[in-house]
Amino acid sequence: MKDKIKLLPLLFYYGIVILIFSSSNFWGDEGRYVMYANNLLNGHYSPLDDIYLWNGPGYPIVLIPFVFFKLPWLTAKLLNALFLFLSILYFYSALRLYIKERSSLYFAYILGIYPPFLRHIHQLLTEPLSIFLVSGFLFHFCKMHRDNKISWPHLLAGSFCLGYLALTKIFFGYVILVGLLLSLFLYLWEKRLIFKKTFMVYLVALIFCLPYLFYTYSLTGKMYFWGNSGGMSWYWMSTPYDNEYGDWQWSQKVIENPQLYNEHQEFFKRIDKLSTLQQDNEFRKRAIENIVNYPSKYLKNVMANVGRLLFNYPFTHYNQKLSTYFFMIPNMFLVIIFILCIYPAFLGRKLIPYEIYGLILFGLISFGGSSLLSAYNRQFWPLVPVFMLWISFVIANILRVEIKR
Repeated sequence: MKDKIKLLPLLFYYGIVILIFSSSNFWGDEGRYVMYANNLLNGHYSPLDDIYLWNGPGYPIVLIPFVFFKLPWLTAKLLNALFLFLSILYFYSALRLYIKERSSLYFAYILGIYPPFLRHIHQLLTEPLSIFLVSGFLFHFCKMHRDNKISWPHLLAGSFCLGYLALTKIFFGYVILVGLLLSLFLYLWEKRLIFKKTFMVYLVALIFCLPYLFYTYSLTGKMYFWGNSGGMSWYWMSTPYDNEYGDWQWSQKVIENPQLYNEHQEFFKRIDKLSTLQQDNEFRKRAIENIVNYPSKYLKNVMANVGRLLFNYPFTHYNQKLSTYFFMIPNMFLVIIFILCIYPAFLGRKLIPYEIYGLILFGLISFGGSSLLSAYNRQFWPLVPVFMLWISFVIANILRVEIKR
């Protein structure tokens, strides 16, 4: 416990950033999360007049006490500091399973001061909660596999973190499905306890999400339906026009700016009067048509999307700013060091325990899936603890740096 107290300055650091930059005005998705929290208090989630499942209920559930007791929104934003601090504690605890105290503290502080984490910490957005849930999943997954038998407390805790992550960022619902099928295949191929444990983690995480999936089925009649935001995201990723890079665009901006979005206006006006669920279907159909007819352009958009995930660049119809370096510089170091660790990790592959491989596979599946839909840099942040764990393990346990004299 004494060693963890050394991380306490990070909590005050996060709190100060929130107090300095917090605003009373909502930005971006903030108002929508508050709307969903109000809906939950009124006995429903989707608005009653239309099926609108743009986000999962994970973060709105967190906001319910603040809505019910009418607390200042600053108090909810300060909760982000706690989420992020607990993320670092979880990350540090995972490192201590493999690395000495001093090295673990160094790596934990490196993650704790990772600049992009602070970009939206003062806003009512899902990133701090998502980072906390991934870090919790990371620790409990490692702790579970360190035991020679099934450790139910860590299995259930890891599954809860993973399941709640999917309810917070619905994209991870599909990551759970891929992980479930892959681990089941590995277990059927080779009956080993490690594969059985992994399969059970994904299975229990999915079971935890079933009430929400039953709810969406009752509204839409669709199996395994997580939300209706994916169609529009996929549509923009499939754009076949040379001057566009696959980043998401607001529909109202498309209709109001014929000079910039002339190619899309007719389609958007045609579906404008449809329900959100019908619009989602139309977006998906058009996206499939674009990908089939312009596969090379879709591939270019995916490459641009990888750039946005890692470096917040490039964007369509957007004047580039020096603030891009805020994301580009730290992630440049992260990517380069990760790549440099691949060869020594290959040489020392027998020194790397299974759970590290399992987590890096989870990270790569999540990153690969994110690159197929229109994404922003903040959608990469929850995966940073996973890649940092890999880097930290390789540097501390496999690499040895010597200076020749």
